[in-house]
Amino acid sequence: MIVPKLTLTKIERGKFSEIVETLFKSRFSGYVRIGFKKEELSLGEVIFENGRPVIAEVSRLKSKTSIAGDEALKELEKLEQVVVEIYALGPDQLRKVIEMNRGLEVKEFSAPAAVKSEKDYLYEKYGIKPPEEWEVEKIIQESLGNSEFFAEIKKEDILAKYGIRKPSEEEIEAIISNAFGEAEKEEEVEIKTDFEALKTEIVNIISSRLGKVAKKAIDIVNSCKDEKELAQNAEAIGKSLKSLVVFIPRKKVEEVIAEIEKKIGRKIV
Repeated sequence: MIVPKLTLTKIERGKFSEIVETLFKSRFSGYVRIGFKKEELSLGEVIFENGRPVIAEVSRLKSKTSIAGDEALKELEKLEQVVVEIYALGPDQLRKVIEMNRGLEVKEFSAPAAVKSEKDYLYEKYGIKPPEEWEVEKIIQESLGNSEFFAEIKKEDILAKYGIRKPSEEEIEAIISNAFGEAEKEEEVEIKTDFEALKTEIVNIISSRLGKVAKKAIDIVNSCKDEKELAQNAEAIGKSLKSLVVFIPRKKVEEVIAEIEKKIGRKIV
């Protein structure tokens, strides 16, 4: 997936499907990145527009394969415990990123199921099976017949007559509190990614495709201690590789540059 250099907004941890639900409810627009290991080290990337995932890709770092769109999103939704980097995008940025990643579109997305209503929780707690509309009408008619007060009697009064107790305000508040819990403070955690594996992948791409003449670029990559340093040296790596067109066909050099950009998620030239 091709994305510009972005500033981290926040970090979330938990089930990916629950994080998607949170982003959906907040109508989030932006980019999220998930590092995980399932058979092999993988990188998941999703673009959201107004809370809905519209672009998705999962890249396998060892086998150098990837899946996209609906298939990628379905795999990510199965992840139980992940750490997710979240980057917000403005309208113009979002439009450009979507345009740059045509072919990775998510076409099938079901909105998360709505949270149960307060009434549903009350019914469950008190074991109440609410009467059907026609049953309520029948009870009223049998109780009052053609009385002139018929139209003024509320259905709630009839339900009370038949022993359906209405919970107190305190009980309702307790139900809501138990159902939703108190909002937990966002816990920011450092994402532990296998940076050395990523660095090895990049070095292998350069050395296997371009050979010894690319030693300078390889040395720059090997000197990086973390992703931050890799990002800072991205331009130097790109410049070094681009200079090799004197010795190696331009197309081959550009293919290597494009593959590295895909691995690290940012432009290097």
